[in-house]
Amino acid sequence: MRSLTLFLVLLASALFAQTQQDIYRQALEAEEAGDVSKSIELFEKARDAGGEYTEEISEILEAYEEALGGDADTSEVSFRFLGNLGFYGLHYAEYGSTKDVSENGGDLFASVSGYLDFSTGNWIHSFGVAFVSDWFVTNEDMPVLDTNDWTMAPGLEYSLVGQRLLLDIGVDFNITSEGDFNPAGYGWVEFDIARYTAQRFGVAGSIYYRKDGPATAGVFGSWHRSETQGLNGSAYLGAKYEADYLLDILDYVGSSQEDCERDAWGNCIDQTFPTINFEEVVAKCVAENGDSLCWDPNVFQPYIDAAYAELDQTEDLSFDRYWSRWIGPSFQLRLSYLFKTKISVETKFDLFYAFLVDGASAEYEKMGKFSGKWGLVFNWNPNWLTLYLGAEQTYLRYVLPNSLKDYFPETCLLTSLKAGVKVEF
Repeated sequence: MRSLTLFLVLLASALFAQTQQDIYRQALEAEEAGDVSKSIELFEKARDAGGEYTEEISEILEAYEEALGGDADTSEVSFRFLGNLGFYGLHYAEYGSTKDVSENGGDLFASVSGYLDFSTGNWIHSFGVAFVSDWFVTNEDMPVLDTNDWTMAPGLEYSLVGQRLLLDIGVDFNITSEGDFNPAGYGWVEFDIARYTAQRFGVAGSIYYRKDGPATAGVFGSWHRSETQGLNGSAYLGAKYEADYLLDILDYVGSSQEDCERDAWGNCIDQTFPTINFEEVVAKCVAENGDSLCWDPNVFQPYIDAAYAELDQTEDLSFDRYWSRWIGPSFQLRLSYLFKTKISVETKFDLFYAFLVDGASAEYEKMGKFSGKWGLVFNWNPNWLTLYLGAEQTYLRYVLPNSLKDYFPETCLLTSLKAGVKVEF
């Protein structure tokens, strides 16, 4: 699944903050409408979800129990179904390398998931099965971003929620149109230490590992503000570790220069990248079209293109890969405002500055990077249906030594405009 650490942060916010608020509001609305059975069921669900209003909800249920002369519990097992269908317009750009890049494309995103929830005492357990897929539109126009035609990721998930604790673990099985299979596992835990009015303070930890990278781990201090309407938010501040593969291009270039053919002055003749045999291309064109026609660029160019295409298929430029290990401070912020009209505005802001502490050589360990993600989304949630519209940017900037500036872009920027619909039953 995409952006897993971000996904787990959103999950924690949803389970700890928003879920209880929404259910509590629905319970009060059912009570006002005179539907006692439904209101009790919703009060129980809100109590089991945990959060700021747990004690208040428990008192309401005790009052119902006394009034009804028995146990107010009506159900301990429930099922949930969630779906999401959206389209993301993508723009990707690179700056600061040997050649600037600008690409456009699209991503048709879909997900379905089902959950079995049940409570035991003050704990609620949830078992989930999910399926996520992406279909990249016009990805032939995005060679640098290098997307597959499609990806899919079935997954399994378990979460445990109490009055002060949230635990979420899961596994995804990532499959691509190129036949790649990369399983990934993740975990998130959060514990509330103190509460003050509508605010909660605590600690959190995350871990994620994917076979082909990346791998991440983090420890954070956490803050949440939970209200049924108005301003809500969450923030995480701490340290993050990240590991991913990088190509050891300096080693490749160095080896090529050691073994290269040199000119009369002793300079290395660049043989890093092979070239076509121009004489053979001309001979083939002349044999098939005659000498005079091969002077026509429209006739000769297809032979050049075919020669380069054949070269790309037969030549194997192999680079050694290694795990690059980064560590640095991390900050994540989520703010939302819920109006009485059931329209909400959500914003997010993530920052991570990292130092490369373990690389292929001392030159790589001079690298640093700053990554960020920010976005704004509008939601309308009249009932079980949610419509959303928003924008998001992912920013990455490398701090590079001079030896690497010809091989890595200094700045990468991915912008997405998204619109879609979510359902929940």
